[in-house]
Amino acid sequence: MRRFFAPPEHFTGEMVRLGGDEAHHLRRVLRLGPGAEVYVFDGRGREYLVRIEGWEGEAVLGRILAEVAPVPEAPLELILAQGLAKGDKLELVIQKATEIGVQAVIPLHTARSVVRPGEGEERRALRWERVARAAAKQCRRACVPRVERITSLAALNARLRDFDAALLLWEEERTRRLKEVLGELRARGACRRLLLLTGPEGGFLPAEVELALAAGAIPVSLGPRILRTETAGLVAASIVLYELGDLG
Repeated sequence: MRRFFAPPEHFTGEMVRLGGDEAHHLRRVLRLGPGAEVYVFDGRGREYLVRIEGWEGEAVLGRILAEVAPVPEAPLELILAQGLAKGDKLELVIQKATEIGVQAVIPLHTARSVVRPGEGEERRALRWERVARAAAKQCRRACVPRVERITSLAALNARLRDFDAALLLWEEERTRRLKEVLGELRARGACRRLLLLTGPEGGFLPAEVELALAAGAIPVSLGPRILRTETAGLVAASIVLYELGDLG
């Protein structure tokens, strides 16, 4: 059955209102009309069976028939801080991170980031939010991962204490492999909120790594091969969710 998104404020009593791209897709692309039944999720973890009742201008009005059990979220809250990369690489990261179960993506500005904060930032933020919503709709998640505004590495370092662990992916790390560190976290049994940090093209500067480690980050290696920035974070997130979450 078709799935659509409506923010929580569009639910009123027994009715829900679909607007914008969602209404256009339902009416103009799928050509669904009154009487059709669809699923509508609110991005916060709730999902409903809805019957289309009619139109209000360009908006679609639906009647809530029942709340349905959504696909469960991963037991681990995994946040991916992804170094800003060129082109649309971050869109790919957001899309795939949503599919595998990441709960938030932080676009991370570092010394080697080509993209600079303030350069079309509002437009990019709206685009990234749309990518996350579309990916959640496709993969049947009722929770849309939040995409934070662009954050500096220094500002993120100040937040590391908010996490049970912060793992920094660093190609120069020689002794600590990701799987070994995850084994230690699993043995402790107290990791419920974890941050992954990955740099942009060219990686982190040594000075940036030193500051992150001083703030409490743990450097980890993904192995002998050098991965692209858009690959490294997704591979690491998949491994983490396999070992500590519900993937696999």
